[in-house]
Amino acid sequence: MSSHSVIHKIAQSLKFSLTAKLIIALFIITRLFIWVYRPIEFTEIIYSYMPYAHLWAGGTRPYLEQWYEYPPLTIPLFHIPHLIDYVTLNSFLHFSYLQAYRGEILVIDVALFILVWQALIKLKTKSAIKWVALSYYCLTTAKANHFIYDSMDWVFASALTLSVAPPLIFNFVNKKKLKPLLDKLQTWLGYWLAVGLKLLNAPLGLPLLILDRKKKHHWLAMILAGGLVWGLPILLYRSSLAVMFVYHSMRGLQVDSFAAIVVRTINSFTHTESIIEIYKNYEMVGPVTAQALKLMSVIFPLSLIAYVIWISYQAWHLIDDEHKKTSFKISFTFGFIILLMLVSKVLSRPFMLWHIPLLVLLPVKTVKQQLKFLIPSALAVIVTLSPVPDVDIGIFRTALLVGVVRSLCFLWLFISWFKWHKQSFS
Repeated sequence: MSSHSVIHKIAQSLKFSLTAKLIIALFIITRLFIWVYRPIEFTEIIYSYMPYAHLWAGGTRPYLEQWYEYPPLTIPLFHIPHLIDYVTLNSFLHFSYLQAYRGEILVIDVALFILVWQALIKLKTKSAIKWVALSYYCLTTAKANHFIYDSMDWVFASALTLSVAPPLIFNFVNKKKLKPLLDKLQTWLGYWLAVGLKLLNAPLGLPLLILDRKKKHHWLAMILAGGLVWGLPILLYRSSLAVMFVYHSMRGLQVDSFAAIVVRTINSFTHTESIIEIYKNYEMVGPVTAQALKLMSVIFPLSLIAYVIWISYQAWHLIDDEHKKTSFKISFTFGFIILLMLVSKVLSRPFMLWHIPLLVLLPVKTVKQQLKFLIPSALAVIVTLSPVPDVDIGIFRTALLVGVVRSLCFLWLFISWFKWHKQSFS
């Protein structure tokens, strides 16, 4: 593609309608709000990420000499702000670690918004659905203002979105031999980046492979992207990477998880359970919790295995149409994330961010259909991320009632998605 064609294409894309200008204005306003109204009393940046970065800067090696809990891609994510802080230390434009980290996520946030918008265009989404989706996107993320720039979860959501979005990042490459490979490279880069941040989406690799199993460039893209993301960590840390699995196996039943909400409801009558802080998280302990953990140790793997088998079966029989495959990828990734919200023993408030970009891209046909997903999602975000005083209402606490509403919203979301997905792809 010539430079003139590229410039013309960019110029054409800058011709926005009035509605588009309003959405851009809304995005800018909400981002200013998120930037200004940040968490003051507690932020993971200062409490968790900065100490890690300073430890590594002092020579301690993650995994090899430190019990490091996160996957390896978080290392550059946490360390780059330290480098910015150090390099700008004696200049009039000094960026502290906090400012540098938030700025790093701001760049990713803007890139994600552009990716989502362009994906909606490429998916040929109806105008009404597109504008409702983007409005929801801006407003729900604004409600999550304490977690967008002050945690790592928006980066994970971005990687997930990159893995399912229509091919966009290599759009200007016009060489026929390279384009199929680069298109698939985007999918696998997103997939491996997400695995390198949270590991949770790893089971989705099987249906992704099955979708394009007959195309050689698909396998080449998977291997190339996997090597780019995981090659260096494996060479540096080798079997020491297993410490992150050991850490997570020791995690208990986190108070906000679906199972913990059930336990806490039972505890309102039995008064047998307690809440303790361990590894910077609040977890349940007690006889009912012990039984719930045994049950979840079976339900969690079996539900994910059953889900992946079902989706893989659908992937095997899906028609060979790129638009259909993209819609299918968005759908099964969204369903997987909602299922995780229901069966995982760990659920923190920042996890609420993961499903938002995927829901925006969900290829629904009507606004009415769209609202069946947006309403429970928005309600879950609002009740979970609103400051509610923890007081008694009868035999229940308001914090428990918030958890009940959130859990019911995610259950509603999953059931609604399951019905819609079966109709769309079976």
